[in-house]
Amino acid sequence: MKLAIITDIHEDLISLKEALRQIEKYKCDEIIFLGDISGFNPPYYTYNETKNAHECLALIRSNCKTVILGNHDIYAGSVFPKNCSFFNFPDDWYELDYMQRRKLSDDEIWLHEEHDLDPLYSAMDIEYLKSLPEYSVFRTADLNILFSHYAYPNLSGIKKEFLAYKFQFHQHFSFMNSMECSISFIGHSHEKGFYTVTENKMKNYKFGNLELKFDPICIGLPPITSQQDRNGFCIFDVDERSMQIIKL
Repeated sequence: MKLAIITDIHEDLISLKEALRQIEKYKCDEIIFLGDISGFNPPYYTYNETKNAHECLALIRSNCKTVILGNHDIYAGSVFPKNCSFFNFPDDWYELDYMQRRKLSDDEIWLHEEHDLDPLYSAMDIEYLKSLPEYSVFRTADLNILFSHYAYPNLSGIKKEFLAYKFQFHQHFSFMNSMECSISFIGHSHEKGFYTVTENKMKNYKFGNLELKFDPICIGLPPITSQQDRNGFCIFDVDERSMQIIKL
């Protein structure tokens, strides 16, 4: 069984179409998306003329069986995260103004109106975002895989943090264990290549192939967005426990 795994589009319609075109030749059983369809931030991204959140969402819906919420999706859809032990969202969170929410969250939660352009989603797009899960477990006879936008307890990446050391993934490994998962795939950090985290080591890689020999293991993937020429996608062979991280 082969899985294609993509993440972090940020409205880059051209790169998404190219990724889907390339994925076709691998004859995958399923395409999995790890979050952040929208979230276009000028001048951080430079494809202003071709960005299109609505069309990206439509392609994701038609091509991906498993779709996970990212932090930008949560903001765009006015979603209340269910897995958020570090912050209690008040019922009127999305009715409060920016300064109120910034103060209430001690500036530790992403408030994307600071930088993001309006993705111009339709009402149906918003309802779809509201229906999405914050993580998913892919179960086979021999292997369970956890998919999320980022690492537990910050599964959707709404907290302003990026983990850089193996010990910071301790809670994530505990969550994986509670879900009976030995492998985890995450996005969010826009890697140039990919990284792996085990309980003993965190290592960065360039684009290429890797056989997964250790359990449990977490893999951080590159984005689809063409920002800073770091975009790519993953092909994971479930039976061989091997993956290819392919540069777009």
